[in-house]
Amino acid sequence: SNGIIAEYGETINTNYFIQTNLRMTGRIGLVIFALALTTALSSDVNCTQNTNCSSCINGTFALKCAWCSGSSECLPYNPTTDIKDLAGCTGSFYASNCVVNHMMVIIGVGIAAAVVLLAITALTVWCCCCRGRAARKKKMQKEEAEYQRQRDAIADKHEASRAERREKNDAIRMKYGLKKNNAYERFD
Repeated sequence: SNGIIAEYGETINTNYFIQTNLRMTGRIGLVIFALALTTALSSDVNCTQNTNCSSCINGTFALKCAWCSGSSECLPYNPTTDIKDLAGCTGSFYASNCVVNHMMVIIGVGIAAAVVLLAITALTVWCCCCRGRAARKKKMQKEEAEYQRQRDAIADKHEASRAERREKNDAIRMKYGLKKNNAYERFD
């Protein structure tokens, strides 16, 4: 049973359903990321007018400004080029929130992505191995049943030929008077 029963009784292949949804989700995520990136890069924002971290980060949408904690000023931020360092900032900087600095966010996102990829890989391997094991077990049971049917057919054939041979031998013994009621009686 590798599928689910739909509303009208037809079986839907679960693996195909999951793969299709994953592809669609990936495409939607890619489109959203591309739109956010083009929006972030398309217009200029004056970051120097912001005087604290929350107004610097929350006042500008699409990550255009970052708060430098070393100089306590709001600086322009480009998420595609300013990944490790921010130009004009000597200390750590905050780009997405005012609680965790940008480097920790990058490390956290990297770890989270690695955990998700590892979980997906482990789940895929586990599903493939278990599915393969179940298929092998089913195949072995089917082969064993076929082998047992063949052994039973051979045994029936041997029993039939044994009975036929016994009848022929009894007929020959009767013909020549060698057949007695008691098998342990002496011949004359």
